[in-house]
Parts: sequence; structure tokens; C-alpha cells
Amino acid sequence: MSLADRNYTPQQAEFVSLLREFAAGAVLFNQRVAERVGLHATDLQCANLLYLLGPSTPGRLAEYTGLTTGGVTVMLDRLEKAGYIKREANPDDRRSVLVRVNGKKMEKIDEHYAGVSAQLEAFLKGVSEAELAVALKFFRHINAIRISAAMGEPR
Repeated sequence: MSLADRNYTPQQAEFVSLLREFAAGAVLFNQRVAERVGLHATDLQCANLLYLLGPSTPGRLAEYTGLTTGGVTVMLDRLEKAGYIKREANPDDRRSVLVRVNGKKMEKIDEHYAGVSAQLEAFLKGVSEAELAVALKFFRHINAIRISAAMGEPR
């Protein structure tokens, strides 16, 4: 179904179109960064999620990403071999592990985002608190939708 077939106002249609353009561009940019640092794109993004979420169990990563537990294990094996993560005993559950990201390795990845980060920082200086509140509401909601979809929950 195209955007024209939906009941969007012109401004809503432009918003959805720009969101899709941003998502596609972000995926492709991240793919290039992953190639530069020698990672699979999915591995790079999961390392990024671990960096943002903090220590997590492989099961939580599987739920959050929608990957199978087997797929998460293979990905974590690659990340561990490359030095991006470390598995540790889970103090809350002897049967599982916690996965922690190597902050120094992530700093090396962050270098590839320096230009984008600087531009974003400059842009945000001109954004009001009220505008940021609307953007935060949007991203919280869209992330909840994405997580729900990844977990296979009904919409």
C-alpha cells in the first residue's frame, strides 16, 4: 500500500516519507560503518544496543531484537571474538550470563559517527524544550511499537 493510498494528510504523508528515508539512510550508513570496522551490520547494532541498555542477557537481546536465541549466540560469539563484548556470570541467575560491551572498542566505532554527532549537537542547540518533548514522545512511542513487533506481539 502506497502512502497515497493511506488516509494521511499531506503533512502526515511527508512525515512518514521522511521517516522512511531517514531509516533507509541510517541502515545504509551503519552498514558502511560496520564494514569499516569489520563487523556484520547486525552485530554493530546489537553492540550499540548493549552500549545503550547496559549489561543484558542473551535472552533479553533476542526479545529486544527479534533475533532467534541461536542467532544471538552466533552474533555474540563473533562480537566476543572481535573483543567488543564480554560474557560474565549473571549474579541474579546462575543458569545465564550477562553480556557487557567493551567501552573502549565502542569509542573506536564512535569515531565513525563524529561528523554526524557534531552536526546533530549543533542542530539541537536551536531546538526548544517543547520541540524536544514532542520528538521524545514520538521516539518513545515508535520504539515501543518496534520492540512489540520484534517480540511478535499483536499490534
